[in-house]
Amino acid sequence: MTYRAGVLTLIAITMVWGTTFVVVKDALDTISVPLLLALRFSLAAACFAWVRLDRRAIVPAIGLGLLAFAGFATQTIGLSLTTASNVAFITGVSVVLVPAVGAIWFRDRVPGRVVIASVVALAGLALLTGGGAGVNAGDVWTLATALAYALYIVYLGRVARRASVMSLAGLQHLPMAALAWIWAAPDVPTLATVPPATFLAIAYLAVVATAVVAVAQTYAQRVVSAPVAAIIFVLEPVFAAILAAVVLGEVLGPFGWLGGVLVVLAMLIGEARVSRTWRRPRRGVV
Repeated sequence: MTYRAGVLTLIAITMVWGTTFVVVKDALDTISVPLLLALRFSLAAACFAWVRLDRRAIVPAIGLGLLAFAGFATQTIGLSLTTASNVAFITGVSVVLVPAVGAIWFRDRVPGRVVIASVVALAGLALLTGGGAGVNAGDVWTLATALAYALYIVYLGRVARRASVMSLAGLQHLPMAALAWIWAAPDVPTLATVPPATFLAIAYLAVVATAVVAVAQTYAQRVVSAPVAAIIFVLEPVFAAILAAVVLGEVLGPFGWLGGVLVVLAMLIGEARVSRTWRRPRRGVV
């Protein structure tokens, strides 16, 4: 995959993620958080049942799975307790956290423009979503989401080229599903009351927004650095806002549109700088 293709792939991923806010928020009216996650991760893992095991992927996949589970779980809890706009904004804090995590964890050098772009992105997200009045329990849970996603993005950037993409993407869903089922055990009897529409929503979340995205993101982050990926991912609430306007009839005011412009500007600032300095890796294992 070329660098440009990697950037376009990550943008497409943010479009998919933008749809999940509405889908998850609606599904939580008829199913519990742990049961939704257990079904989602199990179906996603089943999508990779045909993939040949690459033993080099086992250890990194466990780490990725634990971080991904933490991110999905805390975000889904957050969506059940606060507004989708608040969740989108607070999750966007991961943009600022990614360079910091990389510097602390791996002693990465962070280009100055990436830091500037992160600040611009955060300001744009604040305008786009309105920030929210006051902090509630859902907001606190989503702060944990931002940290988990930042850790995941940085770690994936380190391990994406160490093993087969398909094996790495598939194996990480096994610990995610196992943890979710342990959590969901008390809610299993309620499965009989879940409507068919919710199962269709879970199928979309599992196959498209989880399994397909896991493969695409792993390929893309072989050629796109973690800081740049984080900047691109701030487009997620932009797409979420557009979908909310179309599906839910929400109106994005002048400050919201200004926030969207700042988000796109932040992506361009970070991408333009790092694309010239990021060394494209040698072709890895497929």
